[in-house]
Amino acid sequence: MIKFENVSKVYEDGFQALKDINLEIKEGELLVLIGPSGCGKTTTMKMINRLIDYTSGNIYIKGEAIKKQDPVTLRRDIGYVIQQIGLFPHMTIAQNVALVPKLKKEDPVGYMKKVDELLEMVGLEPEIYKDRYPKELSGGQQQRVGVIRALASDPSIILMDEPFSALDPISREQLQEELVRLQEEIKKTIVFVTHDMDEALKIADRICIMKSGEIVQIDTPERILRHPANEFVKNFIGEDRLENAKSMDFPPVEEILSKAVTVKPAKGLAESVKILHKNRVDSLIVVDKDNIFLGIASAWDIYKHYKNEELTVKDIMKTHHKTMKMDNSLEDALVLVNEAEMGYLTVVDDADRVRGVITNADLVELLVEEFAD
Repeated sequence: MIKFENVSKVYEDGFQALKDINLEIKEGELLVLIGPSGCGKTTTMKMINRLIDYTSGNIYIKGEAIKKQDPVTLRRDIGYVIQQIGLFPHMTIAQNVALVPKLKKEDPVGYMKKVDELLEMVGLEPEIYKDRYPKELSGGQQQRVGVIRALASDPSIILMDEPFSALDPISREQLQEELVRLQEEIKKTIVFVTHDMDEALKIADRICIMKSGEIVQIDTPERILRHPANEFVKNFIGEDRLENAKSMDFPPVEEILSKAVTVKPAKGLAESVKILHKNRVDSLIVVDKDNIFLGIASAWDIYKHYKNEELTVKDIMKTHHKTMKMDNSLEDALVLVNEAEMGYLTVVDDADRVRGVITNADLVELLVEEFAD
């Protein structure tokens, strides 16, 4: 989605803010840039929408070098949320949110409907709030408006520059939770700058820790907590957080995977019954030719439709079952398995290829061993 290739930034006075940065931000992920003041995190983020231009290297969005793009057009296709919120005081909330779609000459009927939907999405009733002015809202409410303004033209990328740092602790925590919930719904590519490690650990899919213009470590919150790259990262995270992460030292997901019993969607129901019996399972995981997860066919549904010779597994499988990624933690599995209808979680890689399953029994055995120690 966004790719940095050997990107450096040297200012006219000779100061090198970034040193050969190589970074790839995946589509739909929330990446947090974090580090001490002057580490280059904000510079890195502002290069994505060309508020700061790089000295050497290249940055690509969807394979296209951003230096070839008009900066104004580029910025109108990238949402931007800042700490100071930046709402125009003489405009109503609706006018503020609709600003970019209006500049892009989108259909007014469509974008005003979108304004109402976005306000509802963050818990601000349109009938109450859309005709108010920014000064009539609390700081937390204004920041919510700042977030949805960045979403109004449906950009694929959103940049967030310490958006919650000026808020009181309660409002800040609420907005962090709101952002996590929103991201689950909208799946945008979000680059979020913060100096607060607790905030990063709470919201990030991956965290990029920077120091003196270089990337020190980039990984999931779980892996950074368990495997800090060096003393700088350990000190930046803090001993308390590291100790809490070690309090229950679960193995990585791949170490407790059980074999997944899979079938192709064209498999007939009579053959599926044989597979159920042979493997002594009560459901089959349906995958395509590339082993990508499609759904689950339960024994109950297979037996219920068994007499219909025209049906295949594809016709009776359910597609709404939860899956878990390989880079999720086993702590995540403990939560998710309770919501899994079949009593197990299908574990998939980043391409949704099935790698195995985690069962209730696997987790119970793991917990027994952990607490027995």
